[in-house]
Parts: sequence; C-alpha cells; structure tokens
Amino acid sequence: MRNVIQVVREALLTNFRELDQWFEKDQALLDFKPDTEQWSIREVLEHITLTNYFLLLIINKSTRRALDRKRTGHTVIVPADYEDKFEQIDVIGSKSFGWVRPEHMEPEGMKSLAEIKATLKQQYAQCMYNVSLLKNGEGMLVFTNMSVNHLGKLDIYQYIYFLTKHIERHIRQMQRVEKQFEDSAVLI
Repeated sequence: MRNVIQVVREALLTNFRELDQWFEKDQALLDFKPDTEQWSIREVLEHITLTNYFLLLIINKSTRRALDRKRTGHTVIVPADYEDKFEQIDVIGSKSFGWVRPEHMEPEGMKSLAEIKATLKQQYAQCMYNVSLLKNGEGMLVFTNMSVNHLGKLDIYQYIYFLTKHIERHIRQMQRVEKQFEDSAVLI
C-alpha cells in the first residue's frame, strides 16, 4: 500500500512541477492558438484548474467518508488485481482515446495567469493533504464511479492518480502547441 501512496505522491509532484514551468514561458507562446478550434496554452492551464476543481469535490468528500469509515472500524483489504486499475488509468495521460469534456470544464479565458497559477498551487496542496490524511490505506474504503474511458469504480488514490494523468495529457497537448508555435516562427 505504501508503494501506491508513493506513486500517487510522485505523480502529483512531477506533474504539478511541470505545470509550474509553463508560467515562465513567453507570453506570445502562452496566447498562441494554432487554429480557432484549438486552445492556447493559457486556456489549457485554465481547463486543468476547472477539471481539478470538479475532481477535488469528489476527492474531498470521499476522503471525509473514508476517514469516517476507518473510525467506525472498516478494514482495508487490497484486492489481488488492485494495480491493474492504475494501468487502465495510465491511458488517460495519452491521446489514445476520445472523450468529450463537459461544457463546464471549457476555459472562458477570463482568468489571469496569476489566478490560474495560484489555483493550481492550492489544488496541489489539497491533493497532497488528502494523500497525507489517507496514509494507512484509508483511501481504499470509498469507491466512486468514473465514466471517463469506462474506468468504473475508483478508490481515492486512483481518483487522485486520474487527476495527475489528466494533467499529463494536457502537458503533452501544451508541448504540441509549443512545437506548432516554434514551427510557425520558422516560417515567418
């Protein structure tokens, strides 16, 4: 179990650290849109905060329920195929599946970069706090359905891991936008 918790912590640290580096990029790059149908890096960052917000609503509520269950004597039992679900979640970090995001997770472009950065820092702290509260396996006491890519029921560790893979997916998207920006600069 400690291995799973460590994997989740490292994924949080790695992905939020990577996000932080995007705020140091040139303003022209952050605002560049390869075409009208694609998001700018600034919009991608805002989308990540919106998605994290909704995922954290579930994670925070589930964390409270898990701690209540632990206090009332529920026992953590690790299923034999537990780590298989993490491999299914890994796919989220790639572009290999289609998913139409809900409208409330679409960026509006109204937040400043400073607001987006501050929100991401707060969300990172909230994720790490939840993991610290669930240090003895309590995160396995509550399962919540995840419709994305037909993942089904996820425990809290898996839900937080999903959040990190969603970030990874969009880091790759921002890297593609950066490449398109660089390519367009060469053509000028």
